[in-house]
Amino acid sequence: MHQFKEPRHWLRVAREIADRYVVAAARQESLPPLPQAAWLRVNRWERLSQKARLKKYPVATRRCREQFQLALTSAIREWATYRDGLLQNQVPAAVPTLREIFAELRALPSEFESVELDWDEREIVVQTPPIALEGVDLGSFEIRLRWSDLGEPQPYRVVSLAETGNDDVHHPHVQADTLCEGEGKVPISRSLAEGRIGDFFLLVQQILHTYNSGSAYVPLSRWFSIECADCGDSVSREESRSCTICEHTVCGYCRRSCTSCGDALCSSCADRCESCNETFCRSCLSTCDSCSECCCRSCLCSETCPACLVESEEDSHALSEDASFDTSTHSSTTAETSAPQETKSVEIQPVCLGQADLPA
Repeated sequence: MHQFKEPRHWLRVAREIADRYVVAAARQESLPPLPQAAWLRVNRWERLSQKARLKKYPVATRRCREQFQLALTSAIREWATYRDGLLQNQVPAAVPTLREIFAELRALPSEFESVELDWDEREIVVQTPPIALEGVDLGSFEIRLRWSDLGEPQPYRVVSLAETGNDDVHHPHVQADTLCEGEGKVPISRSLAEGRIGDFFLLVQQILHTYNSGSAYVPLSRWFSIECADCGDSVSREESRSCTICEHTVCGYCRRSCTSCGDALCSSCADRCESCNETFCRSCLSTCDSCSECCCRSCLCSETCPACLVESEEDSHALSEDASFDTSTHSSTTAETSAPQETKSVEIQPVCLGQADLPA
């Protein structure tokens, strides 16, 4: 960016802006096409509703009436958008001349302390003084008017130099560098359409010095606090942490920490080991090959969780007992079966004279 120190800088920018006004005026001379289709839909459902009523079709009448109301609501919205477009892209009574634009640019340093030019972005950059609303210091802002977009609905952006506030809201009425113009919408559009560049910057700066709690993106009462993604309570920036995985902000009460790597986690991103029940992030957990349950690496043994290991050992022990029982049973059965066979093999001799009959 370069500061305007020589008249030739002003003149060069003034010429480009004057050319842009000529192009924008030629484009805006013809009115955009009216949203006739929306009104045709309203007429169609009105005719169908009348026809169903005359034929005494209650169900069809009710349905056509509902569609008629929806079409009418949609038509009103489209025509309102058309009207807003006309207000934002008003054709000036006369296109501002090069002399008038040059004079507007030369007067900017008398109204603002810092006026610079960003040739890469084709933007005139004006810096505001520090802005404080209801005791909250918001710092300074840059109002950046892109002259290559003149004629568009909002050819400028508001950039915070202090970056206070919440996420991309660094002013109660500025979100993502876009200003909520409110009642200043029409005056800003007219000042740009008429080439009153100085008035444009003053209007935007005045809106930045104004606070309306009803239309604020973030109320000033919660300016230095953040909403916890888990419990919804407000917490100061010092007491909050961002989840390492999803980057949502959580308070100290809702924040979890991975037992292995120590990363901060919200409730949605925190998992538990099915064995030890400790909190881990998903990267520090593995699945058991047997049951597919999530366990930490300390609890897994050969990619198997303790429960599956115990079950496997019990099954192995039961199989060994069954095998021992079958072996002993088979042995006893064999012994009992072989005993009678031995008895059968003994021949019984008759008792002869002079021999005693002794018991076996």
